[in-house]
Amino acid sequence: MSNPVVWQSEHDGYLSLVFPHDQGYFSALVVRRDDDRALIGLRDNAAFDAAAAAIPGLAEWTDAERSVPVTDVLAGGALLNVYAGQRRPAGGLVLPGLFFVGDSVATTTPVFGRGLTTTLRQVEALVWLVDHDASDAEGAGHALDDFGEAEIRPWVEDHILLDAAHVDRWNGHDIDLESPLPSDLILAAAEVRPEIMASAQGYLSMHALPATLREAEPVAREVYAAGWRPSYAPGPTRDELVEIVDRAAAAPLTA
Repeated sequence: MSNPVVWQSEHDGYLSLVFPHDQGYFSALVVRRDDDRALIGLRDNAAFDAAAAAIPGLAEWTDAERSVPVTDVLAGGALLNVYAGQRRPAGGLVLPGLFFVGDSVATTTPVFGRGLTTTLRQVEALVWLVDHDASDAEGAGHALDDFGEAEIRPWVEDHILLDAAHVDRWNGHDIDLESPLPSDLILAAAEVRPEIMASAQGYLSMHALPATLREAEPVAREVYAAGWRPSYAPGPTRDELVEIVDRAAAAPLTA
């Protein structure tokens, strides 16, 4: 429940992921910078098929002998990291007795597939509050907002840092050792310093808040200060992927 992503890989300039659904269905994704117009062609069926075939792992899932597409390629929506609580900016509830949960409170980009877990945790908290005092709707609303600030907002903030650092690296910049390390880089450093995983289990299962992963940040910082960098997964670079997409778009249609 904490991470429904069944497969993902990071490449030079993009991510690829597979999300499982019910009844054997799954979604195959290629994630690009929102301003990377050269990869817009991935919205074309032939271009996406060619890109998927070139990315190891994704190629296995989308192989014609294993699966068949049931829709055309779908462009992703506004994948944003957003947090909004129960209160208005002035501090009062939007409406006592009206409770917000799920995407109306928190959305994160699907790098770790956390939306289901954050939603269920909010629902669990709301049910507990209502069960313990169903007559105090206003108190329950404020308590739910306090819960969200303490237990849900940190996951959104974790993703904001993570995604901004991803885009920075995709733009060709080195890891910024003067700023807090994003979670994915702390985890990646466990390849060199396995003891990092002792601080990562709660984070990965979402039984502990992102702050617990910070315990391993000094160790990870030592790894990067020594010059080590994570390697990209096998597959085309972003520029090579652009060439694959362009060739597929230019290829004549066959009957």
